[in-house]
Amino acid sequence: MVDADKFYSELGRSQKPGVLTKVVLAAVELMKQGKKIISMTGGSYDPSSVPYKQIKEIIAGTPTEEWQEILQYGAASGKMELRREISGFMAGHGITADPKGEIIVTSGSQQALDLVSRVFLNPGDVILVGSPTYLAALGAFKQYNPELRSVVVDGDGMSVEALEVELNRIEAEGKWAKLLYVVPSFQNPTGSMLTKERRRRVLELAEEHDFLVLEDNAYGYINFGGEMPTPIKGLDRTGRVMYTSTFSKIVSPGLRIGWLAGSREFIGKIVEAKGKVNICNDGVTQYIAAELFRRGDVEKQIPMITRVYRRKRDLMLEAMETSFPEEAEWKEPKGGLFLWVSLPERVDATEMLTESLNRGVAYVPGSNFFAEPVHNYIRLNYSFPSEPDIVEGIQILGGLLKEKL
Repeated sequence: MVDADKFYSELGRSQKPGVLTKVVLAAVELMKQGKKIISMTGGSYDPSSVPYKQIKEIIAGTPTEEWQEILQYGAASGKMELRREISGFMAGHGITADPKGEIIVTSGSQQALDLVSRVFLNPGDVILVGSPTYLAALGAFKQYNPELRSVVVDGDGMSVEALEVELNRIEAEGKWAKLLYVVPSFQNPTGSMLTKERRRRVLELAEEHDFLVLEDNAYGYINFGGEMPTPIKGLDRTGRVMYTSTFSKIVSPGLRIGWLAGSREFIGKIVEAKGKVNICNDGVTQYIAAELFRRGDVEKQIPMITRVYRRKRDLMLEAMETSFPEEAEWKEPKGGLFLWVSLPERVDATEMLTESLNRGVAYVPGSNFFAEPVHNYIRLNYSFPSEPDIVEGIQILGGLLKEKL
């Protein structure tokens, strides 16, 4: 047999299954044995709400001459029709971006995170992240061996006081923070919303300390309490904020449509990097996405899916109130797809996962959302499981937690 390990690069050697992969594989094995697994893991779309009828209409109504264009190569930055639609969509939320040079279409927002990492990160660069923050963003950054510095996230999002303290600490060490990654609207995993005042202060600190901001807005449109505050990008006047969002939470994760908006200089460099990865995006999904925007289907889908998720969130909260032990703590999310649960220090949520799977419930241990060691949190998703499964799953998990406590 070939000694595979000696052929890997350092980056290749570091590629190991993440927590979601491990959970899915374990769940699949149990399901092969005939066991029912209720998944409260990733932020998957509500299966009954996928707009398949609209997509079938678009495909059926596409004329032959359009197909001749759709199935050709396209620009690495994405089809112009889609970039125009994305520009108009963002304008409705306070962001101005020229589709000709300030927007790039990506394969979901995860590719945007990878491209920013490729273009901006050197080994040892200091980047700031929330404590906790989105686990797949940490994975994207870690490939390039930066120095991760954590900033606490509370009920109002990332603490700007803690951010300023950390920035001063970094500078006192003779270092420079290059990039801040932030999820301001219904943050993954906590569900917190960065206040308007904190958004403005983030920009002030970026100016004072000369760092870039990567704003990830995957969840802000799923708002249970009104309008989403203006994104940080909408307040940016100097071009130091890059903004990414995605179709995955508002229309369909299977279409793999995301985008990144930023200054012409930055986007130009990122387009060059992207062309070396996949040349261009899939033409069919880009065409469908542009048509969904043009027809108004996206604007209709957002309030519909928001109603579905609000109902599911309420059901999960009700079940937790009656099934979870008193020692468990959580806050009601005002939007997004997740519930963040704090457990007593003596509970290791990672160790508990195996037993939870054996009882039929999958969740994501909170340790994966921190750059530092933390073990007593769990993230629960309410967008994917059915309403009966939400109740059953919470009852099972609550019983297990009561035994542990």
